[in-house]
Amino acid sequence: MNRILISKDIYDRQITKKFVKEVADKILKEMHINDGELSITLTDDETIRQLNKEWRKKDRPTDVLSFPIDEKPPAYRYRILGDVVISLPYAKRQAEEIGIPYRDEVVRLLTHGILHLLGYDHEGCPAEAEKMFRLQDRIYEKITSSRTQQEDL
Repeated sequence: MNRILISKDIYDRQITKKFVKEVADKILKEMHINDGELSITLTDDETIRQLNKEWRKKDRPTDVLSFPIDEKPPAYRYRILGDVVISLPYAKRQAEEIGIPYRDEVVRLLTHGILHLLGYDHEGCPAEAEKMFRLQDRIYEKITSSRTQQEDL
């Protein structure tokens, strides 16, 4: 069983902690991870801008950041995967621009962030980027394929 810790810094009725936790667990299970610990922070543009500036030297907001840890402390039940931070206002704007439901965009960003925690990267090598985005699309499609299923989350 995975351990998913969620911090929600801003009010948003559409994106609940329960929704995010269930989606994250589905993503981890798709990746055959049943002993992972993951921290997810849902925040605003200013907070993610500050993190992006500090850690990536990019002074602008972004949609999602990942901070991989990937360690299994001795005698600890979980494999600590790391932290994912999502700007909900950024995700909402992006969903409108792309023309997809807001909740689906959060699924896409969460999938993207978790794949980074698991060692996938799209910035170095085109072949690795293709591999990551193909996997991301497969997981995204599986989770969002049924609106009825999505509403049950």
